[in-house]
Amino acid sequence: YVHRESQNLKRGSMSSQVRLRLLPSARCLFDQPVQVKVEGLRSRQVVTMRARSMDEKGVVFSSSTTYRADGSGKIDLLRDPSLSGSYVGVEPMGLLWSMKADALHKRFQKSCALNPHVVKFSVHEEDREDRMLAEVTNERLLIGDGVSRVLVKGRNFQGVLFTPPGEGPFPAVLDLCTLMSEKRASLLASRGFMVLTVPVYTDHPENIKQMHLDHFKEAVDFLQQQPKVGSTGVGIMARSKGGDIALSLAAFRSQTWISLLKTEGPVSFGVTV
Repeated sequence: YVHRESQNLKRGSMSSQVRLRLLPSARCLFDQPVQVKVEGLRSRQVVTMRARSMDEKGVVFSSSTTYRADGSGKIDLLRDPSLSGSYVGVEPMGLLWSMKADALHKRFQKSCALNPHVVKFSVHEEDREDRMLAEVTNERLLIGDGVSRVLVKGRNFQGVLFTPPGEGPFPAVLDLCTLMSEKRASLLASRGFMVLTVPVYTDHPENIKQMHLDHFKEAVDFLQQQPKVGSTGVGIMARSKGGDIALSLAAFRSQTWISLLKTEGPVSFGVTV
């Protein structure tokens, strides 16, 4: 009863005149921009705009910033600057990229591509979180229409294979994610790549004393054998320890490789060939 009453109070605090819109649609791919617009405010009214999301571990991420409406009571994040808050200036996607965890030292966890990233945008009276004027939900999909997702288990590796819709052929990419995550692979597949994502670590990194390059070579061979792959070369996308493995694979393989690397932090142990 208390929960229902609080929901009614929240709905009752919204203004029927204020409208918050996401263009071209409130439902989009994760890497697609949206235009955030507010209408129906008072002339030159100052409001607080917020974005809020929760990852699969239950950690809340949020951002908050202040905007001033124009003479006709409108705000357009493509045009109007933030006055203060999580960022300052004209940042069309600022409410998204500036979101931070409410708890310290937490990173956004989203490992399964089947679940969309849900973000709630809202407009409030200035410095009054309890006075919500409008709200809209943005569903940011991690996998495009028609992309297939297949769990793969080889003799020495396991991962997830994403294939774009259509007959192909498609360029092939091996995504060496530090811990199992499907986000990069599923988005690349939505853009026309066949992607196999394989975790670098299947256990806590501190428990790994040695890594065998053959395990990742097996994943490459599996990817190259797919009938819809259109070339002998395979692109490798990696970061941190995965970057070390990608360079080793490129060095010890005779095929032509393209390695896309983002290396962070020290390399703490070697790769056994």
